[in-house]
Amino acid sequence: MGENKHIEELDAFAKKYIKELPIETPSVDFTKNIMGKIATLQTTKALEYKPLISKKGWFLVAASIVAVLFFAFKNTKERLFTLPEINFSFFEKLDFSGLLNGINISTSTVYVLLFFSLLFFVQIFYLKGYFEKRINS
Repeated sequence: MGENKHIEELDAFAKKYIKELPIETPSVDFTKNIMGKIATLQTTKALEYKPLISKKGWFLVAASIVAVLFFAFKNTKERLFTLPEINFSFFEKLDFSGLLNGINISTSTVYVLLFFSLLFFVQIFYLKGYFEKRINS
């Protein structure tokens, strides 16, 4: 019971002082000021692009692949390792000649697909340039 009375007194005290507080409103340029601060934070914390594998790393990968291929296919009697021979004769048994015989595609469909694929590649190159400019600036 004593605790409830204490809680009621605190509640009455809080209600009294909350009613006396004036209602605060943000300034007219509040949003503009906040967005300006966000913009300055974004420009100061711009991410620097660093590739996962550096140019030296790619050079070492390429050099090691060339070295392995050079030693593997060297025309000497002593090889470091030999590659197994793979028999591709099963390709002769596969017949794909009648696979697309039942499909009819109109010329307008082909033109539309070519047009959209062209636009797709243009869009890729445009977006790549856009994001590279955005990262570098």
